[in-house]
Amino acid sequence: MDVFKSFKSEKEKTQSVDNFFTPSKPISSPENLRGRNEEIAKILGALTTPGMHCMIYGDRGIGKSSLALSTLEGGKEHEILPEFIFQYRCIKRTSFKDIIEKPAIFIDSSYKANKIESVKKYGARAKLLDLFSVEGSREEKIIIEKEELTANKAASTFQNLDSILLIDEFDVVSDEVKHEVAEFVKQLSDLGSPFKVLIVGIGSDGEALIAGHQSVIRCMHEIKLPRVEDKYLEEIITNGELGLSLNFTPAIKERIIEISSGFPYFTHLLCKESSEQAIRENKQTIDDEVFSKALMQAVKNTEGQLKRCYDKASTSSRTDMYPKILISAAKFNNEQFTVKQWIEQINSDHNIELTYGSMNNYTGKLTKPSRGNVLMLVRRGVYKITDPRMPSYILMCHLAGS
Repeated sequence: MDVFKSFKSEKEKTQSVDNFFTPSKPISSPENLRGRNEEIAKILGALTTPGMHCMIYGDRGIGKSSLALSTLEGGKEHEILPEFIFQYRCIKRTSFKDIIEKPAIFIDSSYKANKIESVKKYGARAKLLDLFSVEGSREEKIIIEKEELTANKAASTFQNLDSILLIDEFDVVSDEVKHEVAEFVKQLSDLGSPFKVLIVGIGSDGEALIAGHQSVIRCMHEIKLPRVEDKYLEEIITNGELGLSLNFTPAIKERIIEISSGFPYFTHLLCKESSEQAIRENKQTIDDEVFSKALMQAVKNTEGQLKRCYDKASTSSRTDMYPKILISAAKFNNEQFTVKQWIEQINSDHNIELTYGSMNNYTGKLTKPSRGNVLMLVRRGVYKITDPRMPSYILMCHLAGS
């Protein structure tokens, strides 16, 4: 059997797994979202309050996009939110005009041709701002060039459009674009527009996500997304078990939850690889044997950025110490730790006694790009792992023997 037939045959066996475990894409169905009822209620509250908009922020891999998409889908389904929802996922080169293009085209398709000729559009809950100058019975058509559609003009154009604009991965855009979007939101709020904006991005606080634009804070409800509680991670596993007629042993469930450390991404990844491995072997129970093979696949299939950073941090032709000290650092689970605490943890884990001088050599390197910036200096003698997902990946590598 050639590679294509082999792949097709295997995919046909395992494709049902993607209905329950989705590490590579956000969850869009409210039924598959776990442990976020409080946040859903807050988002719905903000988006149904006149003049109020919403922002979701937190760590990467915590489920921000899944929360946003599932809330909007459920809100539409239950007729709480408008029927028309526009989505835009940002990249570094994203401009303000890119972000607002979809609703602009919805109002008038000529915007795509670099201009908007104002034409009244009725029905489908779309109401275009009256851009006509009326003198008696004469109507003068006004043309808005695309380049001229500033934050203020966009707010005026969309002010009667009953819809929601989801802006995802907002953290990657420039401060200039963040300021324009913040001004756009402020103007919509001032106009009392039914057009709402939902911003999603990585950040430790909401102010950083909008580049410190203070005037928008009063009309932007901020939601910092915490890690998912263990009981809800277990629900993700149980839901997949029932849907796929598989059984994760209690010990494997516990191990998956421990590795995940509150990040649904790792729960979905480990469950997907485990389920596919079991199905390939015609097994119904995911035990140590199945999970050990799945773990190696999960390490290979983890998001590239984590892999690259860890490989840079751990690979050395001169010493095998880096993986050892990294697994000890991961034990602090994203909390800050002193060099003294780290030395003690290394001694406990590996029975290796290191001096402050030798540790300074490692810490100095692990904070540099050449070692993946895996470590950050919080203050003198105190460190923290830079990416909060990294401890989970380090633990996966350690358990897989990578």
